[in-house]
Amino acid sequence: MGFNYEDGYMYGWSYEHKTIARLGEDYSLTPLTLTQLIDDNFFVGDVSINGSDYYIYKRGSGGTHGLWRISLDESSGNYLNPQRITDGSSLSLSIYDMAFHPSNGTLYSVTSAGDLVAINPDNGTVNFMGRLPERGTFGAVYFDLDGRLYFSRNTDGRIFRVDVSSSDLEVEPYAQGPKSFQNDGARCALAPVAPLPTTEIDFGDAPDSYGTSFDSNGARHQLEDGAPILGTLVDSEVQAPLGVESDDSMGSDDEDGVSFITDIAAGQKALISVKTTGNGYVNAWIDFNINGEFEDDEQILQGRVINDETQVLSLDMPADLQTGSSWARFRVSDTPKLPPTGGASGGEVEDYPVELYGRRVTTSYYPSESGSVTLAYEDLWPATGDYDMNDLVMSYSTQLITVALDNDPANRSVYSIEVSGEILAIGASIHSGFAVEIPGLPRSAVDQDNMSLKINGTYQTRAFLEEGAGYENAVFIVYDDAHDYVTRGEGCEFFRTEDYCGGTSESRFTLSVPVSGDVSDDAIDDLLFNPFIFGESARRIEVHLKGKPPTGKADTSLLGSGDDASNPSAGRYYQTASGLPFAIVIGDSWDHPEEAHDLAQTYPSFEPYASSGGSTNSDWYRTENAVTSKLFQE
Repeated sequence: MGFNYEDGYMYGWSYEHKTIARLGEDYSLTPLTLTQLIDDNFFVGDVSINGSDYYIYKRGSGGTHGLWRISLDESSGNYLNPQRITDGSSLSLSIYDMAFHPSNGTLYSVTSAGDLVAINPDNGTVNFMGRLPERGTFGAVYFDLDGRLYFSRNTDGRIFRVDVSSSDLEVEPYAQGPKSFQNDGARCALAPVAPLPTTEIDFGDAPDSYGTSFDSNGARHQLEDGAPILGTLVDSEVQAPLGVESDDSMGSDDEDGVSFITDIAAGQKALISVKTTGNGYVNAWIDFNINGEFEDDEQILQGRVINDETQVLSLDMPADLQTGSSWARFRVSDTPKLPPTGGASGGEVEDYPVELYGRRVTTSYYPSESGSVTLAYEDLWPATGDYDMNDLVMSYSTQLITVALDNDPANRSVYSIEVSGEILAIGASIHSGFAVEIPGLPRSAVDQDNMSLKINGTYQTRAFLEEGAGYENAVFIVYDDAHDYVTRGEGCEFFRTEDYCGGTSESRFTLSVPVSGDVSDDAIDDLLFNPFIFGESARRIEVHLKGKPPTGKADTSLLGSGDDASNPSAGRYYQTASGLPFAIVIGDSWDHPEEAHDLAQTYPSFEPYASSGGSTNSDWYRTENAVTSKLFQE
């Protein structure tokens, strides 16, 4: 297709009539009778800038293939007389559209291999100008007034542009269009590219060096009903107001989809809350080197699926970021991959001024950055039962992020806490839950709007911050019933406690707790926290590690009963008279006992270790110190 500037008509090849046809503004199609029949069909063509000729092209050795010129000048003796300039073998290009340059009279196209080609319309000779980085079927090709060539890829709808007069031929992603099996496009190359005054478009707010205004190919979204947006508000403008006249000052403050829970600090994790209305893909960037551009290596989210929900994301920040004032850009749309600039149909862009800090954020890990400990519980407390210490076995690790106050670098406050773990074994018919109390963190200081619990990759929608009287510290219920997250092997009574009786675990959890209150890191002095199990049908029964107190919901009348020798006034909890615990923490991976094998008999050094308060036999848990016949065999 091609646009004739002289008469205002679109011209194309009609497959139905086997001739060229003229398309008016009312979309009526008028076939034009050629002076000679060309028994073929063409899908590559354009009208010369002066409107005198229509050119069509078809690759191949067929008798009618090649580059043709058809005069549109009614005063010419050659009006509608097809003239073949060259055959389709001499001019053999894998192209799907072509366009005239607005001033130099040359035809241009991009081949499926990405070659930018210039075609002399007088003789059909080709100049291969360079290989572009994009490949595909480019079914629509056209120019703007400044000599920039636009080419649209059918398979994904992406539109690119390149200045054909530049030496580097840099390709710029321009807009996101629809996917199509067949595609063509044309425009008046003498007209500027500008949005219609009636078009509702959402622009960003960042300075124009980031690509904000239309003239800078700024990030922009044509507003559509039902399309996803960030937060709940979106506004529109014909052009992006820049500087002091951001789109917030011109309309509503629609930047309500993103919250930075923690500071952005070098080498640390940043907690960022992103909310969408509707289902969409989120792409985001932060200008980490503060050079006024969003670069490829500064993308922090790529096609993140956020479906009508709020997600709290923990993202790694680069260690070499520059400190100071910068900008972040978030885009949501129906398209998985969007660049930081260019247009898209549907969706929204939100820009945020951000501060980038040096290493004033500190992350502490328990037991180490990549390690975990093993927790093991005996669930018959206050009785010791079979004391095989495999009723619930878990891996467990924690992370504490603190931030120094601006006016006192030595005074650090808690910004967020993360707890992770996974069920390793369940050797009990009792259905127990698992929870974590965080001593020193008041329940009121938890940012409940942005906290999250993810199990087996799925964010939990149930309430997991426990409520109830008598609570000074925040308590989080990870599993209401640990059995719900494992599948026993066929014919097995338990999960990984009977020899050669395995199964599958879908229990990997991550608890993210942003802190909104003022909590000093001095208040949290033990990163183990207080993990415990409780009765699924009897919440009042809790089993804690040795020396850890029960929560406000526990039945404290059971302390000191049965085999338990707890003495709260002496700070003695969950241990027998000889010092044996009802739950243990091991600072490494651990081979747990087989079902019904007493821990003290499986690991003979354990009892003297426990009785001595840990002063002797500290390596009791190593496999070489076990009676291996009593260990669980995978």
